[in-house]
Amino acid sequence: ADKGLKSSGVYLRHGSSSIPASDEIIKRMIFEHSGLRFEEMVSKNQNLTFEYLEKKFNDNNIILEKNKYKILNIINESNLYTNLGLLLSDQCSYTIKCAIFNGTNKIEFRDRKEFTGSILKQIDDLFEYFDLFNKVSGKIIGLQRIDTPDYPTYCLREGLLNAVIHRSYYFDSSILVSLYDNKFEIVSMGGLIDGITIDEIFKGISSSRNPNLANIFYRLNYVESYGTGVGRMLNIYNQ
Repeated sequence: ADKGLKSSGVYLRHGSSSIPASDEIIKRMIFEHSGLRFEEMVSKNQNLTFEYLEKKFNDNNIILEKNKYKILNIINESNLYTNLGLLLSDQCSYTIKCAIFNGTNKIEFRDRKEFTGSILKQIDDLFEYFDLFNKVSGKIIGLQRIDTPDYPTYCLREGLLNAVIHRSYYFDSSILVSLYDNKFEIVSMGGLIDGITIDEIFKGISSSRNPNLANIFYRLNYVESYGTGVGRMLNIYNQ
């Protein structure tokens, strides 16, 4: 206690040992237990624009007027942009990094790219980019040719959306997406939400770390908000 809230004074239990907590973990613990959600806090950047967000709403036949920004929690009661607004803005400071590797390890890069802008734009751009490297094989069944991608489109989409919606934005690190010859990986910061186990996730129990962000994705028909995503991914791979 005499060392204060720093790595030398805060430890985490891992099995039978204790390790010092990093500054980022300490910061996350303070915010998460303060009752304040990251997405509800005031953004440090108040010079934000929302061209891509408005485009996505228009594509879904929804008019996003300025008075709806407060309803969606993009603006708070003091008319200041929130961190949710920052994530959805064209000036979003968080990024997604994608790497395409030759083979089954991280030795040889085939291509790499970092995606910026509104978190919605990053998802759309990454999904389009990933499609360029998702090889398709064909099978003749009867008189029809059935084309099947190496990686199911739904699983790529669901994995990416989960990474963005449920990550902890207290961490500044980028979401990392890696494509190998035999697998793809998506790494998102934050770990599981307190009180939720992996077994419960497989059973369809869902809890959102960023409910306002999840609401935006629901309104834009990116997600169904019913906790069925992981189960569907497993079923697709079991087919």
